[in-house]
Amino acid sequence: MSKMKKAFLLTALLAVLLPLRMSAQMADSADVYIITCAPGTESYSIYGHTALRITIRGTTFDRVYNWGIFDFSTPNFTYRFAKGRLDYMLGAYSYEDFLREYIAEERSVWSQRLNLTTGEKEKLFELINENLKPENVKYRYDFFFDNCATRVRDIVAAAATDTVIFPVTEKRKQKSFRRLVDPNQKVLPWLDLGADMLLGLQADKKASPADEMFLPVHLMNNMLKTVIIHDGAEEPLTGPAEVVAEFTSSGKPGARVWVPQTVFYLVLILVLLITFVFGKPKLERVTDFVLYFIYSVIALLLVFTNLFSEHDALHFNLLFLGINILIPVLFISLFTSSNAVMMTRIAFFISLSWLPVSIIAGQGINPAIIPLVLIIMVRLFSRCRFGKKL
Repeated sequence: MSKMKKAFLLTALLAVLLPLRMSAQMADSADVYIITCAPGTESYSIYGHTALRITIRGTTFDRVYNWGIFDFSTPNFTYRFAKGRLDYMLGAYSYEDFLREYIAEERSVWSQRLNLTTGEKEKLFELINENLKPENVKYRYDFFFDNCATRVRDIVAAAATDTVIFPVTEKRKQKSFRRLVDPNQKVLPWLDLGADMLLGLQADKKASPADEMFLPVHLMNNMLKTVIIHDGAEEPLTGPAEVVAEFTSSGKPGARVWVPQTVFYLVLILVLLITFVFGKPKLERVTDFVLYFIYSVIALLLVFTNLFSEHDALHFNLLFLGINILIPVLFISLFTSSNAVMMTRIAFFISLSWLPVSIIAGQGINPAIIPLVLIIMVRLFSRCRFGKKL
């Protein structure tokens, strides 16, 4: 969730060369903060960012520990991300450098001081040092369950001498993972559509307040309601969220959230005209070659994410009914003399089942996906030859 403009290898080197060696006296003088950065407007920044800041009073020590570092130059970056095999890493560098990046991007920043005992700070330092070891500095990224925010949540909870108690919400008031990320993704409507197309039923599970903390702003807000046990008594885990930098434009949704839906409905109208009004077989054939090719690519992508991705959130995606695996087979049949009528009818009825099955199963549906599926259904219907002999 973080963009690092500095050289990746330099940051990785800093992570290894700057271990946190502290005596009990230094730990007593240390202050630990959760730093939350508002969402940005780039694809890598729309969910916000979280890091830990540690300062030592009376010294110049002021360092950020950031579990959100990735390298765009990683070979096969997109494939590895989709496959669920992309590694993120922990970096350690100055708070000044960290803050400068977000101010330059005009993204608001908040700070929460953690209410930790000296012993808990020492434990936290030990855990950070363990994370900084070369064999541990990288971790396998998972958007919902293992990212920059959940790493901070978990390491703070692990440092507690007794217990950290996260807030509780009634099941009926809990939101699904899909609904939680939706407001962030509205900044980029096409990315929002792509995410909703790929996310499966796993993303429609309810998220507890602790689960919600995979999103940095939810981590900040829920930490305000979290308590820690000290000497048998409950105390707030954090102080109030103090504003470090404030920009009113941080993570504002774009004004064109309606664009994907409008585009697909316009295409649907055009396809309806080609199919039922114009009556030009050559135009219909060209339309089929274009549409079947595009939908074949989508169908194969859905097969890949459903079956081969290690991201659990992409599994059990019912859109594979609406844009189903028979479409690539039918695309190939366009180059032969076979009409493949029976297969077309099967593909049509499978597509027809998508919406009711998704509603019954509880899978969230982006409104733009409905015309997207209707487009291919119209062309499938036109080739089904209902009422005619096979």
